Amino acid sequence: MRSNAPYEDGFLMLLLLVAVVGLFWLFGPFLEALFFAVILATATYVYYHKLLGRVKGRKDVAAGLMSALVFGVVIAPVTYLLFEVGLQVGQIFGQAQTWLAEQNAESFARMSKNLIEALPFPESTQMQVAQQLEQNADSIIAFAKNTAVFLVQGVFGSTTSFLTFLLLAVFALYFFYRDGDKIAHHLKVLSPLENYYDHMIMNRFSNLSTILLLSVLGIALMQGVVFAILAWSLGLPGLFIGTAIAITSFIPIVGAALVWIPLTIILAAQGAYVSAGLVVFVGAFVNGFLIDNLARPLLIQKIARSIGGDADDLAVANHTLITVLSTFAGLIHFGMIGLFFGPVIAAMAITVFDVYEHKSGDWLDRT
Repeated sequence: MRSNAPYEDGFLMLLLLVAVVGLFWLFGPFLEALFFAVILATATYVYYHKLLGRVKGRKDVAAGLMSALVFGVVIAPVTYLLFEVGLQVGQIFGQAQTWLAEQNAESFARMSKNLIEALPFPESTQMQVAQQLEQNADSIIAFAKNTAVFLVQGVFGSTTSFLTFLLLAVFALYFFYRDGDKIAHHLKVLSPLENYYDHMIMNRFSNLSTILLLSVLGIALMQGVVFAILAWSLGLPGLFIGTAIAITSFIPIVGAALVWIPLTIILAAQGAYVSAGLVVFVGAFVNGFLIDNLARPLLIQKIARSIGGDADDLAVANHTLITVLSTFAGLIHFGMIGLFFGPVIAAMAITVFDVYEHKSGDWLDRT
């Protein structure tokens, strides 16, 4: 029996590899939603434990209440904004489709002629461009119509997919709260690393998830509330604009400027120069300087102290280059939800490097 042990170990490792690959293949369509739920549950698990004590240790009740709270604070505003944007974009594209359906080669030629005459081109160049547009008028109109249909389908298709994603994430969130301690225990048992390093990785993941997520949400809430109050005072839809500001504030550097700069241009074009100036002041100074540059580091430090985070956690969370690049990379790879995924994945990679350095520090070249 002893002679077969190496083959048994090898065969077991093969089975383990097949099992892991099979699970990833099986749950592939749900991995993003599950990972999002893991981040949310990990970031707020300390508050789940506090709530657990208030409900006399009833895990089902505490998990349900925390899931409902996270849904109301995080997921519901995103869903509201998605619906509003989808409806607004759908109306715009619907109007564009109606207008395009009424166009023909003759009307397109008149419109293009008026547009070309307004451009600072020589008369000979204007005539050549007009001829080219007139010859290809039918194909250009057909392309515009097909593009409008494609964009409408893309917007509402993405909305449906995103809502399905959110519902699955909330469903998984409940079980991650309720069974989180058991899942963590099984991961430690299955990991070949020493428990010290298992705890180091899990603790860093928990701290960074909490710091990154809660700081982003806190700053987004502050910026959104400030702009909502400003919008209401100017007679604008405060709830929609405030939510849009809060969501876009997740994006580093540009952030809420994606909303307040176009809003400023629209107000200025309408002759509301005082309102436009107030939007610029609040967007650039109050939100951009006071909240983003001064309040964010203070909020990160406060959250880190409340969860017992160390200097390494603060260094990663405050590292501008890592945060900016990982956020944009997450946005490219995963879409909107990558705003959460990117920084957490980058932070976990740095944690693995730290574990390797700590475990192999005796023979690493430090000269």
